[in-house]
Amino acid sequence: MTSIDNDPLFTSLCNEKTLQSQKEGFFNEFYQSVAENFTGKSASWLQDVYKKVPTDKERLRLIYEDPVVAYEVQGTLEHVEPVFRGKDAKFSWQRREQALKLLAENKLQQALIIACQAVMRAPGQGVDRYIDKGLTLALALWTRAEVFIRQLDGKRALQDLQLAAKCGLPVKQNADYYARVAKCYALSGENGRAEVAAKLFHQLSGHNDYALTRLKEDMEDLRVLKQETQSTEVERTLPKLAGEGESSEIQGASTKIKLAGSKEDPRGRYVVAASDLGPGEVILTEPAYAACLHAKYYGTHCNACFSRLVAPVGCPDCCGVAFCSVACRDKACATYHRFECQYLDLMIGSGMSILCHVALRMVTQAGTPEKVIEEGKMLRDTFCAHTEHRDPEDHFKRTLMTAFLLRCLQKAEFFGRRTTEAPEPTEQELEVGAVLLSALQSLQFNAHEVYETRITGEHRFDSAKVQYVGVGIYRGASMFNHECYPGVTRTFLGTAMILHTSRPIPAGAVVPENYGPHFMRQPKPIRQRNLRSRYWFKCDCRACVEDWPQMDKLPDKPRLRCPNGDCGNALSYPSKPSQRNVKCNKCKQQINLEASVKMLEASDQLCTTGAEMMADERVDEAIELLKKGIALFAQAAHPPHKPTLVAEESLRSCFADKGNANRY
Repeated sequence: MTSIDNDPLFTSLCNEKTLQSQKEGFFNEFYQSVAENFTGKSASWLQDVYKKVPTDKERLRLIYEDPVVAYEVQGTLEHVEPVFRGKDAKFSWQRREQALKLLAENKLQQALIIACQAVMRAPGQGVDRYIDKGLTLALALWTRAEVFIRQLDGKRALQDLQLAAKCGLPVKQNADYYARVAKCYALSGENGRAEVAAKLFHQLSGHNDYALTRLKEDMEDLRVLKQETQSTEVERTLPKLAGEGESSEIQGASTKIKLAGSKEDPRGRYVVAASDLGPGEVILTEPAYAACLHAKYYGTHCNACFSRLVAPVGCPDCCGVAFCSVACRDKACATYHRFECQYLDLMIGSGMSILCHVALRMVTQAGTPEKVIEEGKMLRDTFCAHTEHRDPEDHFKRTLMTAFLLRCLQKAEFFGRRTTEAPEPTEQELEVGAVLLSALQSLQFNAHEVYETRITGEHRFDSAKVQYVGVGIYRGASMFNHECYPGVTRTFLGTAMILHTSRPIPAGAVVPENYGPHFMRQPKPIRQRNLRSRYWFKCDCRACVEDWPQMDKLPDKPRLRCPNGDCGNALSYPSKPSQRNVKCNKCKQQINLEASVKMLEASDQLCTTGAEMMADERVDEAIELLKKGIALFAQAAHPPHKPTLVAEESLRSCFADKGNANRY
């Protein structure tokens, strides 16, 4: 590391940012109180004792046993207790009453917001029998279902009604229940089921013919209103991989890419094209191995799949997170959330980074210590940690964070009911802690930010902005090396990552990703500094070696490609038609560049037309035109070229529109 780290202070700041908040949270105070013990007389403890311990597991053991730090570490960890916001039946009842009032005033969107709050804060059936006879959650769902019916959303209304029934709402002799069910089916176009529900209503209402007639009139009115209202919801699915199915060596990848290199190679293992790749090919569709939502989106996005919340479903015990469906909730509560539930607010209060939460999630989602230890071997083999290069103080901070997270796991009974309240770990707990500590190091280099496209205006592209909502770790995607001019675009559907090629890549060539510093947006010195300090390598990609200018300083015309066979030499663009006959200084042949100039003009025109299709929101047509324009440019010229770079970014926007895209 010393050979590339020429800015130790900035590197230290980058390392710290991946671990904790510098301004808030109690972890920093925890570290300072422990660090005071190895200053002064014990100033050399980190170098002479801690650094010389050979493994993560033994370093973790050391901080519980070495008298220099053990007392402070164990004394602090003994105070770890659950911190979370529980349910509140009275609050839920108050919100339900407000929602009903807003509903009567036909303020549907406001009523929905308040009804959702009522649902999220309501305790489960029978928890608080002094309010609503223990049916607060069922009644909150009942109220929200009525809001959805008024909003012509039969699908979500029916889901709430069915969930209300599971939560104790009496339905056997409840005529009103079947009246609402009938309206839901009418809105969903399921007329047969709507008629069955209407008949049940008729029976339970004492065969009240007048009430049945009124119900059928309401159902017909809802059908008419639904037909007049254009639905904006689009069913989104993962695209099909290019090539012949999925690779056997790269998780979620196409057979058109493969691994090259080795752990001993300075570049490590990396991805190359197994066959020629054109622009816009799907080369990876990979679910996250683990992913965590940023805490500020806990109230707006599903904690499990990151989808935008419309009808949130809560955890049975806490109010800290929300889910988009019962399926997401049940999956989370059966795995990771049952261990994180009561400690989420404590972890947020510690000031730990979201990468620390992802490290914890890699453990909690496994469900058992045995599974964590088994998975840990694979994780260490897949994700580089660069432990040997890490500064001992930074490593010690990560070990201390591991101890805090391990204590949360102990208290949450991840290891089962313990025989002692002392924080000192057992051998099995140390093994799990070692996996955590390895993850806290490797996530710095391997995690990916998960984003959505936020559309805030009428036009889906003009008002679109990228918003990062979480962080994920991906086994397949981690194999891609960085270049400042990437060959792929990264988009997301839920927490699944999708990689499309953004330009042609010949067989055998590296398929590069981009870790953030792009030559269009940052000059070379800034990119190099960021990559050295954040990812610990010196970039020698083509954009860095040739020191390509940023977007606003690019020349109007690119260098043309020598059309003679496989020569491919870069030739200056002829400023006059009379200068199109030149001699290539590489292949020594006399070359006519007329065809290359015309191909470049055709490429620019295709990209321009693609942009016009985007302006008309004709996304699929735009994609095809942009792909053709980018491919034609690669035949005629060398990057960088402003119109083609714009086209590549436009292609990313089109693919992102088919993933996590939400109107606000």
